[in-house]
Amino acid sequence: MSFGSQLDTTPVSVAAKRASWTVLLILMVVLLVASVTFDRSTWPGMFGDESTYLMAAQSLAWDGDLDFSRHDYERFVDLWNTAPEGLVLQSGDGGRSITYGKPFFYPLVLAPAVRLFPARGPFIANVLILALASILSAKVLSRRLGELAPLWVATLIFATVVFVYAFQVHADLFLLSCSAIALSLVFARVDGEEPRASASLILRWSVVGALIGLVVYSRPLYVPLILPAFLGLPRRGWARAFCGLTLGALIVVLVSATVHRINGGAWTSYGGERRGFYSSTGYPGVDFPAEAWSAEVAGPNNAAWSEAERLSKIPRTSLSLWGWNSLYFLVGRDIGLLPYFFPVVLGLMGWPKRWVYWSLLAVLLASIAAFFLYRPFNFYGGGGAVANRYLLALYPVFWFMASRRIKLRHIIITVLVAAPFVWPLWRDPRGYPLRSNRTYAFVSDTAFRFLPYETTQSHLKPAGRSDVEHNGMWVKFLTPTLRPSRDGTALLLDRGTRGELLVGSSKPLIAIDLQLRGAQDETIEILEGASVARDETNSEGRRLRLDLGKPRATHPMWWTWNDVYIYELKLLSPSQAEGRLVFTMRPTIERVVG
Repeated sequence: MSFGSQLDTTPVSVAAKRASWTVLLILMVVLLVASVTFDRSTWPGMFGDESTYLMAAQSLAWDGDLDFSRHDYERFVDLWNTAPEGLVLQSGDGGRSITYGKPFFYPLVLAPAVRLFPARGPFIANVLILALASILSAKVLSRRLGELAPLWVATLIFATVVFVYAFQVHADLFLLSCSAIALSLVFARVDGEEPRASASLILRWSVVGALIGLVVYSRPLYVPLILPAFLGLPRRGWARAFCGLTLGALIVVLVSATVHRINGGAWTSYGGERRGFYSSTGYPGVDFPAEAWSAEVAGPNNAAWSEAERLSKIPRTSLSLWGWNSLYFLVGRDIGLLPYFFPVVLGLMGWPKRWVYWSLLAVLLASIAAFFLYRPFNFYGGGGAVANRYLLALYPVFWFMASRRIKLRHIIITVLVAAPFVWPLWRDPRGYPLRSNRTYAFVSDTAFRFLPYETTQSHLKPAGRSDVEHNGMWVKFLTPTLRPSRDGTALLLDRGTRGELLVGSSKPLIAIDLQLRGAQDETIEILEGASVARDETNSEGRRLRLDLGKPRATHPMWWTWNDVYIYELKLLSPSQAEGRLVFTMRPTIERVVG
């Protein structure tokens, strides 16, 4: 008897099952309607890698190839009314043929929808593949988790940041769906009954191998996903299933490598000569001759990489970096697992009874460790990420880790806890990811107030502007009320507002001299991070000597493997006048008492 046949079939259970499925299907229909009616012209431009995926999908839809040309550029601008900022291109022959520097799987899936619905097709395709993955996962999980499994899958998607990726053209939601479908096929066998026909057995495991091969080829750090598929192979017909799994993965890898080799001159979309292009740089064949390609991508402009070069740099790491990255991975203000994927806690409930379930935990630990080792200063996806987009392909692993029946009160509590962090997304799921002041629209006041900023992540710009060097110190602005002066010699704080910033130094700082410029009655209050040891005036204005406490964090940074000592300051300008407070900061060597 299979596990699924032991489930409760009372009228109450049947009604709960129907209600659970109804909620999941209604939410998916609502998301589909939202994608059909989505007016992308409300966004000021493209975000992250969207330009590359969109233009590649358009090229496949209308031209049937992956070649970039002026015609592709003009078609993109005509449709989207914006330049393809951040367009990643690749060439293996000095610019004679230019292709797109991203894996082609996702554009290939988008292409039919793009051809039918040029402006809305990508978002419709996102929802449809997510719906397929969700429904299949809910059906399989129902055997183990009970009649509320579909409601739990709905919670996993809509009480997190996942659903908003339907309105972005990034491959991560597609990779999530591929992982979910592959794991569904694996655990349908583990939790249920195996089809007896040899053809069905080989076909199922070929699809599993192809989907996992697609995910791993897109981002090799997901390679541990192979483990649960291998352990989930049936005892009866193991050889046929193994052949199917291997065959599916090999076909995807070989076809992909061949396509990229023919088009880009490299075995992946990350080799050859590769660069991101913007309006400021111009585009090959549009703003400068394609023949000048090699000169444009030479030296540091070449964004291609080889595994040999990257792997040689991996052994250099830091225990403190691992510690801080672990904290930020779990509860970081912008990328944390718990604030933005809180339903995973239900997946961790219970005690797995089979090795195949334990392998899911091994997948998570191994993949996360690989990101910490391989991309310690950007393990969340960089520009264009809403929370941690690199986590999306691994996210279904949490779905299938759950080993006990789900109860309604668990789901209600989960939604209530997640609500303060995903509320901005519920209010405006189709909104541009950045506010008008360039801060992250998905970060709620609750997250900003109670969760730590991720000091290790180089691409985060919580104030909407880059960090600066100031009098020998690294300064990162955490609020949009702070900024550097135009000449770069001073810092500015909007009068009548609070400001938060980080100050980093290669050596421990004992104190800081904060010099205000302007009238002698101009003042600034230190809310947190330091105490005022001396308050005096000079010819420039007011001068404060600030005694610093312990560093907020100490770890290597993206520009050095030596430890950097980082301090956090919270400031307040009590003035109600208009304009900005101007000040400078300099490190001091002695602490002043009294």
